[in-house]
Amino acid sequence: MTADSEHVELLRRGPRPWNEWRADNPSILPNLVGVALSIGDRQMGPINGGPINLAHARLRHAFLRFATLTGADLRGADLADADLREARLERADLSGADLSDAQLDGVDFADASLAGANLCGASLAGARNLTTAQLHEAEGDAATVLPANGAAADMDGLARDGQSADGRPIGTPARRRSPHRRAAARR
Repeated sequence: MTADSEHVELLRRGPRPWNEWRADNPSILPNLVGVALSIGDRQMGPINGGPINLAHARLRHAFLRFATLTGADLRGADLADADLREARLERADLSGADLSDAQLDGVDFADASLAGANLCGASLAGARNLTTAQLHEAEGDAATVLPANGAAADMDGLARDGQSADGRPIGTPARRRSPHRRAAARR
């Protein structure tokens, strides 16, 4: 599947026309699979008329390196295998987004929501402003590459193999265990 050329052209016009189109066409899921935007087209933050609404958009394999997506609505977006290296995702809502196998090296995650985001196989090397709380809201696996020491705030509770310090996969809070399992664990 490749990107819909009409969707790509509309996205290139900027956040304001794009958001107006999204408001007028809420039932259409934007198809931006494999999109490769120029550096100018990747600036979709507030200064350029954003934040942009890319909720549920298909952005699989997209090249969004150095993109400004500050405050973007990326809920449920398919960003699998996307190149977002050095992107600005401050205050972006990535709830439920598929970021599996995405290149997220050097991304700024300040105040971003990662609740339910799929980070399996993603590379977060050098990610900035990424907290343990954000990681615990997301899902990861042994192939998820976490930032090196000091690259993210308060990372000491996570192992580098995609599991928390007590052996749970990233994003699986201990409180989800049933009372019966907790009682069995105490015995």
